[in-house]
Amino acid sequence: MIVRLHNLSARSPQMEDVQAVTALMVQCDAAEFGIADPMEEDVQKNSQASGFDLKTDAWVIVTRAGQIVGYGEVRQSEEVQLSFAIYVHPDYRGRGIGTLLIWLVEDRARQMARRLQSEKPVTLSIAISNFNQAAQRLLERERYTQERHFWRLLVDIDEVVSPEASDGAEKGKIRVDLVIDAQNLMGTTPLARRTGMYVARQYHVYEKVLHTGHTLMEQEKQYVTAG
Repeated sequence: MIVRLHNLSARSPQMEDVQAVTALMVQCDAAEFGIADPMEEDVQKNSQASGFDLKTDAWVIVTRAGQIVGYGEVRQSEEVQLSFAIYVHPDYRGRGIGTLLIWLVEDRARQMARRLQSEKPVTLSIAISNFNQAAQRLLERERYTQERHFWRLLVDIDEVVSPEASDGAEKGKIRVDLVIDAQNLMGTTPLARRTGMYVARQYHVYEKVLHTGHTLMEQEKQYVTAG
C-alpha cells in the first residue's frame, strides 16, 4: 500500500533500508537527548525477529529524493498487549507524518488483535520520551491515555578485555541498560562497577484499548448471524 502526503509517500521497508532507518533513529535520539543510542546491528536483528514481518508490520515515509524521514512499527509484546514505535525526522515534524504512522499502526494492530481472539482486553501501547511533548499531544488527540512512566539508565563502562591483563592493556566498552518502572522493575542488567558515563532518560507509556475481550468476538458473531 502506498499512501501519499505532500511530496512524501509511505511504503513497507526492506532490509536494505536498515541503515537509513538506523540513521533516522539516531537523528531523533540526538534531537531529544543530545546523544544517540540505536545501533545498526540491533535494528537489523529486530527487523528479523520471530513474529515480525517488515512487509506488514512496519512502514517508512520517504521523500521524492528517496530520503527516509519517518518510520513506524507494531509488534506483539505480551499475550494481550501490542506495542509500537514511531520516529519522525526533526526537520519533517508538523507535516502529518506522525498521525499517518499512528493510523497505519492502529489498522494493523486491530488485525493482529482479532487474530488473538482473547477473552482479555487487548491494548496498544507506546513509550514516549518526556521531552517529546508534541508526540504526547498527538497521542492524547488520538485518544491514548498515559498509564505510567519509567526511567531508563544507560551506563557506558570502561572494561579491561582480560582480567589478567596488566595496566595499559586494551580496553573496551560495556553498556549496562537498566529499566526502572514506576510499578515494576524490569529488564535489569547487573551493574558490575559504579564507574562510567551515565545517561538517564524518562519515558511515558501511553495506551489505547483496542477491544475488551469477548465484546469484539460477540459483535462479530452477531454480524455474521445477521448477515
